[in-house]
Amino acid sequence: MRTSGIYRGKGITKRYNTVFFNSDKNPDQTIYQDDRSILNQPIGPSANNLIGQGTKVHPKGSITDVPGVLVGHAEDKSGRTGCTVILYPEGAVPGVDVRGGFPGTEQTDAIKPGTSTDLIQGVLLTGGSNFGLAATAGVVNWLAEHGYGTPTNVGPLPTVPAAVIFDLYYAKASRRPDAQLGYKAAKAAKAGTVAQGSVGAGAGATVGKIYGTPMKGGVGTASWQIPGGPIVAAIVVVNALGDIWDHDHIIAGALKRNGKFVNQTRAILEGIPPMPSSIQNRSTTIAVIATTAKLDKAEAGRVATLAHDGMARAISPVHIQADGDTVFCIATRTDTSGLIGNAAVTAVGTVAAVVLEQAIVRGVMAAQAEIKHQQSTK
Repeated sequence: MRTSGIYRGKGITKRYNTVFFNSDKNPDQTIYQDDRSILNQPIGPSANNLIGQGTKVHPKGSITDVPGVLVGHAEDKSGRTGCTVILYPEGAVPGVDVRGGFPGTEQTDAIKPGTSTDLIQGVLLTGGSNFGLAATAGVVNWLAEHGYGTPTNVGPLPTVPAAVIFDLYYAKASRRPDAQLGYKAAKAAKAGTVAQGSVGAGAGATVGKIYGTPMKGGVGTASWQIPGGPIVAAIVVVNALGDIWDHDHIIAGALKRNGKFVNQTRAILEGIPPMPSSIQNRSTTIAVIATTAKLDKAEAGRVATLAHDGMARAISPVHIQADGDTVFCIATRTDTSGLIGNAAVTAVGTVAAVVLEQAIVRGVMAAQAEIKHQQSTK
């Protein structure tokens, strides 16, 4: 047997200083340490221990609650992959933070502090893995045709960063998102109610892929206005390797053959080896935070960083080597409350984590509700 190397401090007896994983002689038998109290508790995010958990956002809130933000979805005819476009045609200050070990992105370097790209006109979230980045051209073309982008001698030059999810296994032989599909999503972009669940880039999203059988993921959105201050909102495509947690229980994730949740975090703690097929899986949860706050690029980037806390509350495990988790932030700078600087970053970033957490839960619940509805109508 081998030990985990976990150190629990001086004065702790040896038998409490190791966690034993699978026996080399019998890999199907798991041997645990004597003190298993941690395994008798829910393993994953807990509402009782996290500030922001349980906070109610607007019942029908969405990222389009930020004035001027438009959202458009487009799916392949198969309904197994697609694009979601978030537009702010007049130009918003960008920020980004990439946390996963297997990201698929475009123009994330161009919007970091120290670059000359001060404003972007939108963000593309898409399926199709690296192939789906081709859809960016369609979004850029739609914006340019309508006169949006940085003025140049040859016409407007829009900037549209992008991130992809790995949905190729679920999409199978579907047409991968391309410029035509990106253009279609941009053309469909509008204010008002945003469709959630298995739509747009979430059409082929799944969750719970380290052990067991995955479940459907999807697109979710949520918003919150700081009293007397800026609006903060999120939209997310949930395509996670981990399980999805709502407070202290799993709502979607890897399933056992009997239909019960595996609880993948617990399985890892217990030393259970992942299913061989999961080694080939790639996933990603990608999101956009939109806010009316007056942020510069460095501040928008920090808000994107803080928003990842919401992802970690709702997904476990998260940010691992097979994830490409990425959060963008777009700041419209239309807030007139006077909240600026470090105070704005702290407030907006904290709220961003809460709305992103809620958006993740909403997206998965919407996808599961669709499946139940389809099953009931058969």
